[in-house]
Amino acid sequence: MKKLLFISSNDGSDMRINKEIKTLSKHTDIYFLGVGGYGSNNYAKKYCKEFLLIQEKRNSIKAILKQIDIFLKLKRKHKFDSIHIINEQLMVFFYPWFFKQYVVLDIFDSFFMKKNKPKNQWKLIKKMVYAPINYIFVTDRNRESLMPDFVQNKLGILENYPNRYHGDIVKKIDTLTIFYNGSMNNARGTKFLQNLTDKYKDVRVIMAGWLSDENTKNFAQSKSVDFKGVLTQLEASEIAANQAHYIMCCYEPSNQNNINASPNKIYDAIQTHTPVIINSEVKVTSFVKNENIGVILSSFSNYNIDEVYKELIDRKGTFSFNKENSDKYSWESIENKLLKAHKLIL
Repeated sequence: MKKLLFISSNDGSDMRINKEIKTLSKHTDIYFLGVGGYGSNNYAKKYCKEFLLIQEKRNSIKAILKQIDIFLKLKRKHKFDSIHIINEQLMVFFYPWFFKQYVVLDIFDSFFMKKNKPKNQWKLIKKMVYAPINYIFVTDRNRESLMPDFVQNKLGILENYPNRYHGDIVKKIDTLTIFYNGSMNNARGTKFLQNLTDKYKDVRVIMAGWLSDENTKNFAQSKSVDFKGVLTQLEASEIAANQAHYIMCCYEPSNQNNINASPNKIYDAIQTHTPVIINSEVKVTSFVKNENIGVILSSFSNYNIDEVYKELIDRKGTFSFNKENSDKYSWESIENKLLKAHKLIL
């Protein structure tokens, strides 16, 4: 059996990481090296031959140095056929040891786009970071167009689609309910939801995932919110399908990474027949508009809360979804791209 080393700063609870490891594990033994604590949220663990976590603060220098130490020990012990690493941030530290290895870089959130340095800006630094990489994945065509020219020949798109949802979709709820999940903070829509629930007491919010700023942690404790903690993709899909009228999908347009976001929530909407709430600055809004799968805010921070509330009420239950899109925008329809990148299938 082939061996693959999967390196991340996550603890195996991230939905995309979980999907990727499940797919890869059907064709190779997975050795996972991540960051976080051991517990019930390590969803990817069951698909791994070996599952190792550095129990330090995510993205800290201490955590990365410990990861490098474990990586070098694993490298001496095993001959890995390929290495899969998440995001450019880790590459800065690992790349000296990646030469002569087959490496796939999987960019969820680009460090360079967060710094508003797309395309060939910071070219020398990018050449150093990408030098040992054999293949690079981004999540959509927008982000593909923002990558530097010199990597275009080893660049592919691995879309942020969820697993196909086959469960029930029965929305027996009267109170306007919004599902807010994933990484949650002020830049993802917390303030909008606060404004909405402060003014309209008949709005309910279900939250699930990671609370990444103090304001969001406080909001999760409010009377209008039901906080579920970290969930599997299936659990989140079941809530969206049966307990929510809308999925929160806003991104503060403060950098190119957010403006060019490729939210899995767009495709969760298609799978669970639950429209999104999204702000106009995000480029994928054009897809939301064309497919008629959501309510679009005039901007991230400048909107009329009364008009938005009225639209959410008036359009509740009026959106239409079709089976063809559910099949097309599913992980099962594109997972072979990942296997081909690692040369696990032809």
